[in-house]
Amino acid sequence: MYQQLTRTWRAPRVTPRHNRSLTFAALLALVLCHISFAQAQGTSASAGRQFLNNDIQRLAEAGQRALATGEYVVAERNYTQLLKLGVHFASLYSNLGVVYMRTGRLSRAIQMFSEAKRLAPGVAGVNLNLGLAYFREHRFKKAASAFADTLALDAGNIQARYLKGECHFLLDEFSEAVSTFEPLVTTEQNDVELLFMLGTSYGMLKRNEESFRTFETMIKSGGDTPHLHLLLGKAYLALGQNDKAAEELTRAAGSEVPFAHYYLGVLHRQVGQLELAQVEFERETQIDPANTMALNEVAEIRLDQADPRSAIAVLEKGIGRNHDSPELLGTLGRAYLQVQDETRSIAVLKKAIALSPSTGSYHYELGRAYLKAGRRAEAHVELERARALESESPEGKMQAFSRDQQSRSGANGSQ
Repeated sequence: MYQQLTRTWRAPRVTPRHNRSLTFAALLALVLCHISFAQAQGTSASAGRQFLNNDIQRLAEAGQRALATGEYVVAERNYTQLLKLGVHFASLYSNLGVVYMRTGRLSRAIQMFSEAKRLAPGVAGVNLNLGLAYFREHRFKKAASAFADTLALDAGNIQARYLKGECHFLLDEFSEAVSTFEPLVTTEQNDVELLFMLGTSYGMLKRNEESFRTFETMIKSGGDTPHLHLLLGKAYLALGQNDKAAEELTRAAGSEVPFAHYYLGVLHRQVGQLELAQVEFERETQIDPANTMALNEVAEIRLDQADPRSAIAVLEKGIGRNHDSPELLGTLGRAYLQVQDETRSIAVLKKAIALSPSTGSYHYELGRAYLKAGRRAEAHVELERARALESESPEGKMQAFSRDQQSRSGANGSQ
C-alpha cells in the first residue's frame, strides 16, 4: 500500500480517509494478471513464466513485511529486485520512496515519489509523500506545490493543508499562509503551533487586531506553560517587539525549556550584544548538547569577532559529537577558508553537501574554496548550483524563527 509519511514533531488530528490509490496487493494482482495473460498466448514458456510469477509474489510479500517491521535493507533489496524483473507500478516506487525517506536518503526518495507521481498523477497519497520529502529537504517551494496538488485531489486533507501553510510561512509568503491556515482554525483551535504561525502571519501583514485575537486564543489553548511562552517570545521576536520577546523568552528559559536560551541568544545577537548572545547559546548547548544550531551560533560569533581559529576549535569539538551535522560542517568549511586552508575547507564542504545537497550556501562556499585553490572550472559549477538553489529554495526570515520546529520535523513512515 502507499505508505503516507508523517512528521514526528506534530501529530495533527487527521480524519482517516481512503485515498484513491493502488494498494501493493492490487499491484501484485495486476502483475499476475499480466503474466497469466502472457501464459495464455502460448504454453512453450509457461514454466518460466510461472517461476517469474512465484518470484514476484515472494519478493512483493517479503518487501511489504520488511517495510512493516522496519527492516529497510531487506525491503529495499526486495523492491529493487522487483524493478529489475520489470515491475513498474506507482505503488512500488512509492513504497521504495518510503524506504529511502526513513533511511534519510531524501534525494532518492524524491526520485521515487516523482516517478510514482508520473505513473499515478491522480493519487493524493503520492503527492503528499513527495511534498513531505521536499519539506524535509527544506525545499519549501516545491513542497508547497506538491501539497497544493494533494489538496486539488483531496480538499479535506488536513496534513497537506497544514504543511502547505507552514511552507508559505517559512518562505515569508504571509498572505498565502493566512489563506491556507484559516480553514483549519475551527478544527485545530487548540494547536498552538498553528496559532503561532497564523498570528505571526497576521502581524507581518499589519493585521494587528486579528494577530492579537489569534495570540489570545493561543494563550487560552496553551495555558501558562514554558512552551507557550517560547512561542510568544518567538512571535514577538519575529515582529520586532524585542522587549516583549525578552520577557516571554526569559520566562520560558526559567524552566530550561529547549530553545528558550537559543532564541534569547538570537535576540541579543540581533541587537549587537554578542557577549550576552554567546552566554545564551552556550547555556543552550549545556541543556542540550545535541543542539547543533546553538553550537553553530557560538562559532558564528567567534567568526564575527575575527577569531576563526577559536571557531574551528568549537566546531571540530561539536562535530566530534555530531558528525552528521551539515550545518556545523558548512560553517567549519567557511572557517577553514578564513585561515587559508582550502584543502580542508573543500573536504568538509563536500561532506556538508553530501548530507544536505539542496543547501545553496554550502555550494557557494565550496565554489569560493575552489576559486581560492585555483580550480576555476569546479568553482563555476558550484557557484551556478548555488544560484539555482537560491532561486528554487530562498530562505525566508521566518526560517530563522522556526529552527526548533524544523529540528523536530521528521518524515518517518507510518504503517
